[in-house]
Amino acid sequence: MDYFDGLSIALVGSHPKNWGLHRNQPRYYGIQYNHSGGLYLRVNRQTEYRVTGSWAFVTYPGPLFEYGPLDRKPRWHCYVCFYGPRVEQYLRSGLLRASVESPLIHIANPGRFLETIETLRQGIASHLPNPARQTHTLEDLLLQLHEQDGGRRNLPYHGAEFANLIDEIDRHPERPWNLVEEARRIGLSATHFRRLFRQFAGISPHQYLLQRRLRLAAELLTETDDLVRQIAGRTGFSSEFYFSRLFKQTYDLAPLEYRREFAATRQ
Repeated sequence: MDYFDGLSIALVGSHPKNWGLHRNQPRYYGIQYNHSGGLYLRVNRQTEYRVTGSWAFVTYPGPLFEYGPLDRKPRWHCYVCFYGPRVEQYLRSGLLRASVESPLIHIANPGRFLETIETLRQGIASHLPNPARQTHTLEDLLLQLHEQDGGRRNLPYHGAEFANLIDEIDRHPERPWNLVEEARRIGLSATHFRRLFRQFAGISPHQYLLQRRLRLAAELLTETDDLVRQIAGRTGFSSEFYFSRLFKQTYDLAPLEYRREFAATRQ
């Protein structure tokens, strides 16, 4: 099976409570993924980026990369590092984009992105690894990055408005957002707004808001002792039952099970 030759996976990892500060010039190409928590990033001692939530960036030989958590709080850090002649094909085709000027790519469907990394990690840890399947899974991950990054670059007229809106939702998902009103504010019909939002973020505005609220809920479950009904209210859900059902569909664990599994030791 030689049609997936030319690629080697050097490292794959997923660390839900990562405190590490990284400062290096990589030997390999890599996808660095911040699934949750705050992320600090600087490339070649230039612009500093500080974001919260699901963001990815590509590391590669040459530049100096500095990245880690914000505000001395842990983050969920995942990574895949790879090398080989096949990487040159990714670069030439545009499937893999290495950029110092705009390194960060927002991940609109973090559940799927995390699941793909976990599939790759489990495949490599298997007693019977399948290199062709590993390459196929990595290329699925690269395609997800390419689709989301490309969607942003194809919105010349409303890109800034959508970027600002999404950043505001990321910061305050618990607010009673009226997405129809947001469409009017930008000057778009509700239908056109939904279409452009999906092009920009990869999913509908309603789905994006739900995902961001659930990510905030996951953080509160691990960082506070609040009751489930309190967390539901703090994250914008009027019904504890509805919140719990959506949470389990997304994370495969009920809220209290998620807390027991991932809660950090608190002082």
